[in-house]
Amino acid sequence: MTGLPSWARGFACLSVSFCACGQEALTVDYGCSDIALGDLVLTEIHANPDGPDGDREYIEFFNASPSSLSLAGITLTASRADGGSPKSHRLLEGALDAGDYFVVGNAAGATPVEHIDYSYGNALGSLRNSDGSVSLWCGDRLVDRVSYTRTKDGRAQELDGDLAPHHETNDDPNAWCATPEGVTGLGDGNFGTPGRRNSSCAIAPLEGTCVEGGSARAIVTPRAEDVRITEWMANPAGLDADFEWVEVAFDAEADLNGLQLGPSTEDLRVVVDGNACFRVDAGALVVFGASPAAAPRVDADLGFSLGNSGSRNIAVGLDGVVFDLVRYDETTEGAAWQVGQERGLCLAGAPDEYAPDNFGTPGEPNPPCPPLLEEGMCLDDGAPRKIVSPSVGQAQITEWMADPAAVENRLGEWVEVRLDAPVDLNGLTLADLTDSASTVESDDCLAVPAGTHVVWARSFDSSVNGGVEGVFAELSLSLNNRNETITLSVGGAVLDSVVYARSEAGAATQVDPLGKVCTASTRYGDGDLGTPGSPNSWCI
Repeated sequence: MTGLPSWARGFACLSVSFCACGQEALTVDYGCSDIALGDLVLTEIHANPDGPDGDREYIEFFNASPSSLSLAGITLTASRADGGSPKSHRLLEGALDAGDYFVVGNAAGATPVEHIDYSYGNALGSLRNSDGSVSLWCGDRLVDRVSYTRTKDGRAQELDGDLAPHHETNDDPNAWCATPEGVTGLGDGNFGTPGRRNSSCAIAPLEGTCVEGGSARAIVTPRAEDVRITEWMANPAGLDADFEWVEVAFDAEADLNGLQLGPSTEDLRVVVDGNACFRVDAGALVVFGASPAAAPRVDADLGFSLGNSGSRNIAVGLDGVVFDLVRYDETTEGAAWQVGQERGLCLAGAPDEYAPDNFGTPGEPNPPCPPLLEEGMCLDDGAPRKIVSPSVGQAQITEWMADPAAVENRLGEWVEVRLDAPVDLNGLTLADLTDSASTVESDDCLAVPAGTHVVWARSFDSSVNGGVEGVFAELSLSLNNRNETITLSVGGAVLDSVVYARSEAGAATQVDPLGKVCTASTRYGDGDLGTPGSPNSWCI
């Protein structure tokens, strides 16, 4: 709350002569005309303190409007339930922010009462312990009214804290209850929640039951075969403690009350706790998050931390009985592990970016995982087939730049290979005398037609590598300017090899169509000589 008056300022005015105080009240425009029916909602009444009522009574109301309200001019009235024997007090000042509570009371002593924002002194007398009514007015316009039939000694009457404060909701006697056991006391044997969210009036259900619609019913326990862990983010881009999550699928209707998750079968923690029935429909995907910001939709708290490295487990169960267990090794930052539609396990990627640099489908069906490929297989339009590797005579090293002049060696070196048959490039390896190697690795089939020239270069960027366009693969090995051997192989079988004693600065060495070796003479890119990715010139 902001701009609240001293707890006793209203009472101080009542201590002066009736005429002086009353005259001021009659001549000042308090501005409560802006307050409409239901803007202020009565939410708590402590009419029956433990022992003598004294100055421990209080009334709480809530600002249900979307803006701050000035309370000056609001009249508080207490009466019998039928409206008889009313006593009133007009608030002299006070302000209440939207969504906040304001507490008025009869505290008239010299010592302030911490939970009372404004004192009406003895203007209302003692509130009735039974068959009473309290109302808020602006002039002759009613803002809110509640009536009660009985109270409990030492305990406030509270509007159910599970319900949004509303001027119609508080008309229902069933929406109210005495402050329940377990609430921190106010002192002197009194209990309530003045100035804060009210207590829950929910029924405490019997074991094996949960509360739905105000009544207890039997919990529908999920079956093990209907519960599956389907996705988890163990290594998010951002703080793990905020952005980790686990998704669990339920294949049949069930209540999740008591559901457990944990990092092992021996360490299961309850992640759905509480009396209210947590019902899910068949096909539901429930997201358990480390915080509400973990995913676009978080349904419940995760309750434990996931591991980023090494062999890890996630288990789900109930009462210590494991329903499902998943295992994963290592993680990739920003990529969720997904169980595909056919139970394959894979990492999420584009286009499923649910938050900046985080990929997955929390709360949504997972896409199929790519099929697991056996050795020697690749994917051709998503379908696995055997890799067609070139044999001896079908792949030849035809050109290499060992000593570029236009750019540094580590940026401008490259090697060209010509394929003389329709083959796949998967698994092709270039190596040098130091056994440094560059191997083409891809799950997709990298098919090329006969006559294709492919280039391995130190960089894919033509603005960096000396102007080489259409680079096929990165060249990780470094070529010597003198006394070097370059070997092309696949699966350990050598396809071709070239040996050179020296190289000319700024010029590639090439093999012409007849197998003659010479220095290239055609300029490319930034000015060096060579024909990377194109047929070579004839050697003279």
